Amino acid sequence: MKHIPVMKKESINGLNILPNGNYIDATFGFGGHSSEILSKLGDNGNLYALDKDIDAINDLDKSILEDRRFTLKHGCFSSIDNFSQEWGIYGSVNGILFDLGVSSYHFDYAERGFSFNGNGKIDMRFDQTRGQAASDWLNSASESDIADVIWKYGEEKYSRRIAKKIVSERNNAQIKTTLELANLVSNVIPYTKNRKHKATKTFQAIRIYTNNELDILKKTLFKSYSILAPKGRLVLITYHSLEDKVIKDFIKHTDKRYSIPKNLPIKEEFLTKMFKVVNRFVKPNIEEVELNPRSRSAKLSILEKVNENND
Repeated sequence: MKHIPVMKKESINGLNILPNGNYIDATFGFGGHSSEILSKLGDNGNLYALDKDIDAINDLDKSILEDRRFTLKHGCFSSIDNFSQEWGIYGSVNGILFDLGVSSYHFDYAERGFSFNGNGKIDMRFDQTRGQAASDWLNSASESDIADVIWKYGEEKYSRRIAKKIVSERNNAQIKTTLELANLVSNVIPYTKNRKHKATKTFQAIRIYTNNELDILKKTLFKSYSILAPKGRLVLITYHSLEDKVIKDFIKHTDKRYSIPKNLPIKEEFLTKMFKVVNRFVKPNIEEVELNPRSRSAKLSILEKVNENND
């Protein structure tokens, strides 16, 4: 299964890899970033990886498992604190990589239900071993709930019109396939000169909701501070404005100089911050976008943990 790692060079450089350090690839995917991290590690370095998609686990290059410096687990990064404790690296991780995008495999393999370009079941779960498939929710949720999800996670201005049509159609027969859903959405949205498919925002919204992506990201970012060693780094690759907003809010809330009420009489030395921004929302270069068009919406952010004792 082919997957081209997005901003591989920039993200690996952003980790500022120590040869004997401990690193976590929280979104292993098909191992492109992990392989590069391992190439930078010395004999005493360690890489731990997670992925909640069992297909990624089963399809990996088995040779990577022979590397004694590498450990892979099936699981969601929402449990990264528990995994790091299990691995004995809690508080001593030098860098964590999050590539938050949907892989090429997810889009290309129609049966996973992520894409409107092929015809498959509307599943959309990254982890198919648990949770509710998107089609089950779509065929049972109220019209108002569907509209709210499409608006909140897709920022689709025709969300209520789409939700009404979904409920109307499913009263005749359940909506089972991605092409059914894509055609339904396309038929109720007026003509637009926008080159994006009319169903793009709706599919994004349902996928984010199905996997609880934003809430998991928020909680995991806050957990990361205690997992990281001093000066440990968070490297995040985002793909849409909602993920970007989560990172912006996280930076603000972990910097006491910004998060305390204005005009509160507190001395400057007490106004510390948990992370410093090394880079924020860097875009891929033209060459990468030409080679891999799906990278065009990617943005790279790098945060570094501030030492509890000094800056």
